[in-house]
Amino acid sequence: MIPDAIDSRLANALFDVRAAGVGRVVEPALAPLRAMYRGLWVGGRVTLTPTEYHFHANGMNRSVHEGPVDFVIPLVDVDEVTTRFGVGTSLVVVHAGGHEFTVRCYGSRKFAERIRVAVAAARGEAPAPQV
Repeated sequence: MIPDAIDSRLANALFDVRAAGVGRVVEPALAPLRAMYRGLWVGGRVTLTPTEYHFHANGMNRSVHEGPVDFVIPLVDVDEVTTRFGVGTSLVVVHAGGHEFTVRCYGSRKFAERIRVAVAAARGEAPAPQV
């Protein structure tokens, strides 16, 4: 765990990656999922610190996906934090640098609000009220 974490949760993050070494039988079954979600869900841990927003894949997911399965975003680079409906859990979407970083976790609305407050603090601003 990251020592100065404000919040840290088990989560799945959406990445545009391929499953490694799954062969010709499994790959066609994954193709519709990849198309529907525009990527694959990768399990791991999402962490918020006073200065950064992190996702790090767990060991099993790291071994079965090709390509990058981690991200670290400085909070001062975050443009917007939103939530969207998801099956089972809502999604937290962080917009930064023209990209969307989507995670699903339990308590996602509360987590999204914590990210907004941390972003405002990192910029030296008061958090914007949410409607």
